[in-house]
Amino acid sequence: MSQTSLTSLTGQTSQKSEDSMKKKQILIVDDEPISLKAISIALTKDSNYQVMKASDGKTALRLIEEEQIDLVLTDMKLPDIDGMTILKNARHKNPDTSVIVMTGYGTVESAVLAMKDGAENYLTKPINIKELRLLIKNAFTKQQLAVENKELRTQLNIRYGFQNIIGHSQIMQQIYKIILQVAPVNCNVLICGESGTGKELIAKALHYNSQRKNKMFLPINCTALPESLIESELFGYEKGAFTGAISRQSGKFEAADGGTLFLDEIGDMPLAAQARLLRVLEQKEFLRVGGVSSVKVDVRVIAATNKDLLYEVQKGTFREDLYWRLKVVIIQLPLLRERREDIPLLIDAFIHEFNQTNQRNVVGISQKALNVLMSHDYPGNIRELKNLIESMSILSQNEILDLDDLPALFQKPSEKKEGIVITVGTSMKEAEKEIIIQTLKKVNDNRKMAASILDIGLRTLHRKIHEYRL
Repeated sequence: MSQTSLTSLTGQTSQKSEDSMKKKQILIVDDEPISLKAISIALTKDSNYQVMKASDGKTALRLIEEEQIDLVLTDMKLPDIDGMTILKNARHKNPDTSVIVMTGYGTVESAVLAMKDGAENYLTKPINIKELRLLIKNAFTKQQLAVENKELRTQLNIRYGFQNIIGHSQIMQQIYKIILQVAPVNCNVLICGESGTGKELIAKALHYNSQRKNKMFLPINCTALPESLIESELFGYEKGAFTGAISRQSGKFEAADGGTLFLDEIGDMPLAAQARLLRVLEQKEFLRVGGVSSVKVDVRVIAATNKDLLYEVQKGTFREDLYWRLKVVIIQLPLLRERREDIPLLIDAFIHEFNQTNQRNVVGISQKALNVLMSHDYPGNIRELKNLIESMSILSQNEILDLDDLPALFQKPSEKKEGIVITVGTSMKEAEKEIIIQTLKKVNDNRKMAASILDIGLRTLHRKIHEYRL
């Protein structure tokens, strides 16, 4: 694959950069003149927004039809039509348009119905302007990520079959590049990463993008196999090789001939089996347990581990020659907390999955609950987040997952506080520079997220990065 095609898949094009610099078109629909004016004035202060107003549904529908609206903020109760009609028309015109609904009755019933039909979020009147600004900022950030992720995933799925791999973060895009480069090459690959980071998904992507894709992909968990059985499971056995061996039995290597064998948690493989595995990798043949004749196979081995194999080599629990044979190419998977910007996309995917498998009808997650989940460190990585969302969706009595649906662990205020030490005498410029540096580190250089945390525009952040030569 050419460098150009890789860039087209994972790079930011100049057109996208130009699009991100355009003012966002916001339509406010409210029949209360004072509220309409106050919200309009507040949002107009942001130079990134172009605000349009409508005091009735008819005017709103005309503007939606004539203009390219990025976000609609609409009251649910209007003199001529209701907010649901506004919502449906806006989403019909452009499914990517974000809609935030306002209700003056302090209940969530109408808001839940709106979110079922695609509303991004809701506010109760009287409107808190600070909260409104935050919801709008988050809506635009999510909107942009969703559009870019949809484009990327569509291209990857159509061309390369990267089903179930979710993520648009920079670190995941680098992994996509590695997969595309390595998959067609018949070499061994070692996938490293903590438990729950998605090692088997990466292994499958490598297999289904290789010339072996029409043959078997066979996963083996080395931890799950008893030491006494692992060799017979991998290499098979001859009749009479041991008590109970009443006939010849083929092993996993023979079953995967022509395809891919995925050895998960290879760091737990016994040393005796490691020696036999090395022989297969070097000579492309092996002996069944109790056998005397070699069996030739053509198998690609992809191994995965959550251990530091070099440390295991030093301890004497892993063969050094096998380590070097396996690590022709290493793919290091990130912790979930190292790609926090992918968490909203993962949550949306999990909600959709559990709605289908568990017959639930969850619409989405509240901003407050999302903020809590975004700040969690996830020692169990993606698996922990997935189990958490499944539990919340099953136990929740509401259609919008909220703070009350979080486990008790999340209900307690965190005692861990992070801060930035700025000594007396530091100039304002140096203090600002340090705050920007530490914020960018916290979000793994996700500039959109950093700008949101710092409560400044993305262009302002880019200017300061350039000014401070970060």
